[in-house]
Amino acid sequence: MGYKIGSFNLRNLGLSAMGEKNERDLKKIAEIIRREQFDVVALQEVLSEGKAFTSPDFAKKSVLMELGDDWDFQWANAETQLTDTRNEGYAFVWNRRRLRLATVNTMDGRKRTFYPRICRLSKEYMQRRPYYARFTPAGTIEGGPWIEFRLLCIHTFYGKDTMLDRSIRQRELDVLIKDIYPQISDRRYGEYGNGMPSYTLIMGDYNVELWRSWKDEARKKVNVKRRSQGKAPYPKPASLLADENDIIESTRWGKRQVKTVQYEYTTLRASDDNPDIEESRGYAHDYDHFSFEESQFEGLKMKVKRVDAVRKYCGDDFDAYLKSVSDHVPIAMEIDIK
Repeated sequence: MGYKIGSFNLRNLGLSAMGEKNERDLKKIAEIIRREQFDVVALQEVLSEGKAFTSPDFAKKSVLMELGDDWDFQWANAETQLTDTRNEGYAFVWNRRRLRLATVNTMDGRKRTFYPRICRLSKEYMQRRPYYARFTPAGTIEGGPWIEFRLLCIHTFYGKDTMLDRSIRQRELDVLIKDIYPQISDRRYGEYGNGMPSYTLIMGDYNVELWRSWKDEARKKVNVKRRSQGKAPYPKPASLLADENDIIESTRWGKRQVKTVQYEYTTLRASDDNPDIEESRGYAHDYDHFSFEESQFEGLKMKVKRVDAVRKYCGDDFDAYLKSVSDHVPIAMEIDIK
């Protein structure tokens, strides 16, 4: 049985998206989530307590209303150390026919539901603390897969993208991968937990790329042309500090190898009037990724991809997508559970 997990940065999706004059298309956002057949999506940059998803009191219907009765939603403030006047938050939206929130039977015989919450482990190192959720297949009790997905949603610090800002961002990712991930992955709830095998994933907007030589060569080629035209060259983007296989090794909580995947471009350029790199069309960076401990997923079939939502849902019109949806496209991980 397969499950499809997504991550989607929705670029400041707040109350202003609900007005009659705003160009954000909540129906299209819902269409992307529904037609891509996601079972759960981790969302970044959701503002205003998630009211663009939940509130029916404005001129436009909310995203959740467009999705229909099968869908559920939870939002949380990102608990940032940054000066943030936007009230930026994280969210999860999921199909209740496919997944449900994890539950644990307590020692006194009660059933406890685990609602998504901000993870405060190593909080002093995180500019925005990750959002943590646990899901099990909706049919588990009736004989479905006896498993649990543990999902950590993150939007790392960007700042002004100086060398100092990049070092802060990499420190966040190191703490998340080396320290927070192992603790979440190993955690048992209650005296015995629920006994299910668990699969832990980090996902979100990392604000770093996965280094590839072809990207470097394409950028250098473009910069030769830009210099000849008297234009400033594109700076080398921040890349994840990992080994040649995109793996970061964690040793504090036992030796682990955590791999980061998804190297296709996912963010949009400011303008698509004349994209410099032909292969990228109107895309700029691959900032959206998944990370996971390889040994934990051994034996499972997994497929990761960028959803080319600009082409599929906006006729390859990057400007229209940027105005109506986001400056990111979603990414997807399909996991086949035997």
